[in-house]
Amino acid sequence: MKKTCLVTGATGFLGLNLVHELVEQGWQVRASGMHGSNNKYLRALPVEIVLADITKPEEVLPLAKGCDTVFHVAGDTSYWKRLYPRQRTINVDGTLNIARACLKHGVRRMVHTSTLDVLGACPNGGTVNEKTGQFNFTNMGYHYGETKLEAQQRLENIRQQQGLDVVYIYPGFMIGPFDHTLQIGTVFFELLKGSLPGFIPGGGSFCHVREVAKAHIAAAERAHSGEDFLCAGLPHSNMPHKQVWQLIAQEIQAKPPRFTLPRGAFLAYAYACEWLAEITNKPPQINPGQARYMMARQYTDSSKAVARLDYKVPTVEECIADAANWYRQEGMLVVRK
Repeated sequence: MKKTCLVTGATGFLGLNLVHELVEQGWQVRASGMHGSNNKYLRALPVEIVLADITKPEEVLPLAKGCDTVFHVAGDTSYWKRLYPRQRTINVDGTLNIARACLKHGVRRMVHTSTLDVLGACPNGGTVNEKTGQFNFTNMGYHYGETKLEAQQRLENIRQQQGLDVVYIYPGFMIGPFDHTLQIGTVFFELLKGSLPGFIPGGGSFCHVREVAKAHIAAAERAHSGEDFLCAGLPHSNMPHKQVWQLIAQEIQAKPPRFTLPRGAFLAYAYACEWLAEITNKPPQINPGQARYMMARQYTDSSKAVARLDYKVPTVEECIADAANWYRQEGMLVVRK
């Protein structure tokens, strides 16, 4: 008998990789995304596509019916201040709606896609893991991180008080195929256009999106209720943003920036982007909260996931090459000569 599951956020970057991996492993998949989202990369797969608004309980409740497992991947990663109310509704209220649907239909396990951000950064050096990490982005305007932290805290209350079986995954900076919404993909195309004003300070923990997807499935099958797993980097993939951008530029034959922006200049640039967004009514390239977050040093140790979930961390060069090859296959990446 096939294992059955629901994947929310199935039309997004991680969601698409997860759905493809689930199909390859023989799962029966119900794939859900927001109304109007691009399901182009799902149509050729043997999955049931059901678009729904997770902020509306009446649309959420039927989604989980008949599913053994729910992979809750959906989330709003935007950083435009005027969209903050919507972001909280999706990331917090939407998560609670999914949890209630799981309880209603007796779902065996919910796998919740959280984020490395709830484990904070390590300003004094070293790395963070599931035990040592602590959210330290408070009062800096990083709304996404705050909403994801609140969602997980409230989800954990439901687990403890109502018996929902849920496990948590903390992805790092994911790179790889199916990034049609241009998460880190934005860097590829801004580098190609030569429109980045400079390297940014800070660093991150980089990983392959497909390996994060595989870890979700392993967690559904092997983890204990309430367990959490950091699926980000190891020492070889903890890098300054400057180094990663240089590797991307090398892969796509683009000219990298010539210098790193001073922290004050980068923050001023973010304030200017936010001000311009109010005039143009278009999302900013970056805002101050996101800038403060990006300047942090987020290095991690994903050893627990490696040991328990057979999680793998390819080199950053491999991750970048896989992403670039996908963009090329899609006709999105054309190197200028």
